[in-house]
Amino acid sequence: MFKVLIVDDEPTIREGLAALIPWEEYMISQVETAENGVEALHKHERLVPDLMIVDIKMPGMTGIELMERIRKRDPSVDFIILSGYAEFEYAKRAISFGVEGYLLKPIVEEELMDYLDKLKLKWEQERDYRQMKDKLEAENKERMLESLLRGNVDAQVTEFFRKLGWSHYRLLFITLDNDLELANRKQQLKAYFKKDDSVIVCTHQRRLVIASNGQFFLSHQPNVIYEKLQRMFPMSEPFAAALTDPVERIEELPTVYQIAEQLLANKFFYDEQQILTSQSKPIFLVKGNKKEQGKSSETQMEKLIYMIELGDQQAVKDICLEMGEQWTHENPTEESIKKNYIHLVSTLINKWMSDYKELTNLMEKVMEIEKQPTIDRLLIHVNSILVEIMEQIDREDSDLIVKKMIHLIERHYHSNIKLDTLAETLHYHRGYLGQLFKDSTGQYFNTYLDKVRIENSKKLLLQDLKVYQVAERIGYANVDYFHSKFKKYVGISPSEYRKKKAIEK
Repeated sequence: MFKVLIVDDEPTIREGLAALIPWEEYMISQVETAENGVEALHKHERLVPDLMIVDIKMPGMTGIELMERIRKRDPSVDFIILSGYAEFEYAKRAISFGVEGYLLKPIVEEELMDYLDKLKLKWEQERDYRQMKDKLEAENKERMLESLLRGNVDAQVTEFFRKLGWSHYRLLFITLDNDLELANRKQQLKAYFKKDDSVIVCTHQRRLVIASNGQFFLSHQPNVIYEKLQRMFPMSEPFAAALTDPVERIEELPTVYQIAEQLLANKFFYDEQQILTSQSKPIFLVKGNKKEQGKSSETQMEKLIYMIELGDQQAVKDICLEMGEQWTHENPTEESIKKNYIHLVSTLINKWMSDYKELTNLMEKVMEIEKQPTIDRLLIHVNSILVEIMEQIDREDSDLIVKKMIHLIERHYHSNIKLDTLAETLHYHRGYLGQLFKDSTGQYFNTYLDKVRIENSKKLLLQDLKVYQVAERIGYANVDYFHSKFKKYVGISPSEYRKKKAIEK
């Protein structure tokens, strides 16, 4: 739509023209008036009209003087001049400056509308030409940028970017999983930066790319840019973004582009809601020296089982974090980490499923591990599953630490279970935890453990197993030690106990 400014010192003429002409038929959406040249100059600066209808003879600044001054700052505006018969020769001088029409007073409306018809056609053609020119220029900018991203820094690309006159080059990549969302956001960004020659927007390998001379990016920190993008274009789909370091030569762009590509490829290991840069730190820092790795997976799994049975949510969370960090050191890929956590949680559920049937309901949540976009979200999801496991397997004794210890002994008497291990994982002093256990049960921790082992060894001795095999199965590595313990608590040796029970049958 177009705009018109009517300048005439006679109120009846300027107001009459503004009210009587059907301007909307000529795609004119805004009509304003001015009573003299000075007012017209001020309104032109604000309105930037497509057409000015100007009276030749006005007090103060004449119409010709007004047109001369307007032409110096706005060569594209069109003029239609108004004149009486007495100013005809005067008007011819105005026509020599280039005007679209000349109307004698009193004005015949049909004559003005004839001029407007011609102007409408002209404006439409000019608009179409500008749109086509802008479109071709935008497409060429995109082609040059895409060619550069592919590593084609040839003479044509170099010359194109040289003509831009940019002092710096910086790229912002936004990755979206939805193709429709990608296309929509591209159009929104192009519209937003339409009048900014320091920005080029394109898509490359299913990513939005914003190239800038640095002004849009250098003036803000990455977190501010992220918030700005969120306000401008609230994303209905999750997205990740990476910002390259600024460079002064276009030949350096393919290199920083590869760095951004690597950041986006590893976005799973970074916090959400940020723009990744070369200074961004992943949640787990990958170490190349495998000698620095922590405890074995078996040790960590054993410790995790202890903590789940003891109901220590913080310890479970810490162990899950440690295991994730360990796996990242061994194989830092999203697929591998998710696979390990799915295996971990599935193993834990299977361990207790026979005793707690409700745990089968968690398998659907286990499959959702695959959908987690970042390691942080994955850990939150995994811990929520483990909390549910803890609630299921220890509903009655969740607040009684000694009962939890007894439960633990009865389930793991055959493993290398020690008071020191429990004290470490429960964050209690060893002496305090031992005294707590003795006060409640009347027995020392090791004594209680020995008695549980001996009771279970009695069952095994009645099976077709050798004595040393029984000792190993209940947690004694030394068969002589098992002999001494058995005799202490039963009064006879394991072999004698087996014979006695055989006779009793």
